[in-house]
Amino acid sequence: MSEIHQFPRPEIEGDTRKVGEAYLADHTRYEEGARYTYSQGAHDLVLFWSAPSAAEIAGFRDQPIEVGLYHNGPAAFLLYKIDQVCEWSDVAFNIRRLSDAERQMPDEPTGERARFRLTLVDTGDGIIKAKRLVSLDKVMTQALRHTMHEQATQPFNQTLYDIAVQETYARFPDTDALVQAAELVEATLG
Repeated sequence: MSEIHQFPRPEIEGDTRKVGEAYLADHTRYEEGARYTYSQGAHDLVLFWSAPSAAEIAGFRDQPIEVGLYHNGPAAFLLYKIDQVCEWSDVAFNIRRLSDAERQMPDEPTGERARFRLTLVDTGDGIIKAKRLVSLDKVMTQALRHTMHEQATQPFNQTLYDIAVQETYARFPDTDALVQAAELVEATLG
């Protein structure tokens, strides 16, 4: 029986941080949650979990991922699910909440797939436990691009954003219900 050759996963372009290193050098503890941005040519989702298990880390690297998009005024919500690891969850975003230095806009041409970079960080020590790079469906790529470009052209008011987030969470009892109302839900590739 011949051995199956496995190719190593490519490094995630633009992000030099490696598994086993600190996510940020000056932080060692984080609150549980998620952060979604667009940076260095990829959509970037960082999940901050408390003491992820070996099974969660392995699933984070290998299990199928689905993403969705929901809007409520100035707030948009990236919905995500990692099979057998993470039930439907969400993170609210508006590109205008980022500083000018952090704010980057997606520029994938119509018909191309965007890169979707995921990073798993342990909240207790700030160490990266896993990284993954997949691609978004062409429709999701354009939907996120359009959403961020729309947000960038609109005036931003933090109070109105906070109200939109609160209204969304009051209207939907959990992210599963939010997924049912989402404009788009797609599987990632990779």
